[in-house]
Amino acid sequence: MAKQDGNDFYWRWNSVSRRRFLRMLGVGGAALVAHSPDISWAASEGSRFSFEEIPSSANGISWVHTSGRSPMAHLPETVGAGCAFLDYDNDGWMDIYLINSGPCDFYSPPQPLRNALYRNNRDGTFSDVTSKANVSGNAYGMGVAVGDYDGDGFPDLYVTQYPHSILYHNNGDGTFTDVTAKAGVAAPGWATSAVWFDYDNDGLLDLFVCRFVDYSKDKLKFCGDKLTGERTYCIPTIYAPMPCWLFHNNGDGTFTDVSQKSGIAHSLAKAWGVVAADINNDGLMDLYVTNDTVPNFLFANRGSGRLEEIGMLAGVGVNSFGKPRSGMGVDAADYDQDGWIDLFEANVDHELFSLYRNDRSEAFSDVDPDVERMGTKVFGLRQ
Repeated sequence: MAKQDGNDFYWRWNSVSRRRFLRMLGVGGAALVAHSPDISWAASEGSRFSFEEIPSSANGISWVHTSGRSPMAHLPETVGAGCAFLDYDNDGWMDIYLINSGPCDFYSPPQPLRNALYRNNRDGTFSDVTSKANVSGNAYGMGVAVGDYDGDGFPDLYVTQYPHSILYHNNGDGTFTDVTAKAGVAAPGWATSAVWFDYDNDGLLDLFVCRFVDYSKDKLKFCGDKLTGERTYCIPTIYAPMPCWLFHNNGDGTFTDVSQKSGIAHSLAKAWGVVAADINNDGLMDLYVTNDTVPNFLFANRGSGRLEEIGMLAGVGVNSFGKPRSGMGVDAADYDQDGWIDLFEANVDHELFSLYRNDRSEAFSDVDPDVERMGTKVFGLRQ
């Protein structure tokens, strides 16, 4: 999420911006594992991965995202919505689901807005099947998580929104049904991201939902020029953090909110991203949550339905200067192939990316100060 010019001090100490790092990645091709002894292939010197942009006139995707930007500078307007690639009809071809803004207490679209589901026609083109599929959304959309929560073989959709989210059940016939009320997963408030994962190893997908700050039209704060009255978007520090949600799958189409019972709700978040992974190789799925202006969370799964927040102890809560990052996206993978899952965090512009190497024993080393060296050693770049 972009910070405003008046808050430049918020990140100015950082020496390597996100844009610079992206330029570094573009210099030598993204040969992520070119130097790994366990990988048999490597990008040849000077090779490039190339992509061709296919215009909407050729691919059939004409949908356009609307930000809802207004002179009132409501914070959700700053967020670029998410999307998902999924095979919703199980024909073996990946389809696309795109998230849009929508009506809420601070925004009344001048014309109706909707999400978009595009069916893959298997010839390089897509058909808009949103209306038929009944997945238009009904609020200010943020992101989407795909998972088969009822085990019927068809992927379902959980769409994070402000001021409430929505669960679409895949009927298996090309249509979806809004089952949010029946399932009990509306998650009132500002939900940003979500992940399906089985935290209790019962074979059913449970649902974790990120929540950002305590926000509504009535709670809008003024940031900007008090003399002229011109507003700018506020930074998240002035809004109160809120607890995330954890919903346990009951196996009958309903979920139980176990946020308090599990310990998740004890940690107040300004969360943008989440990834589920077994960071300590104990056979239980853990959660890494990226926050904006408050420390990140690492929820270690202790079994028996309990998750312990160990982000600061594990070395992933703040940066090397002891300051919270503005965490955005997040991923997990064993980048050095030592058998232990590492963590990657994409931070806001002009902040370093975070690559946390798993040192085992629930501890991580932040290798982001070595980003220039990583450009050569880890990503196969040439300076």
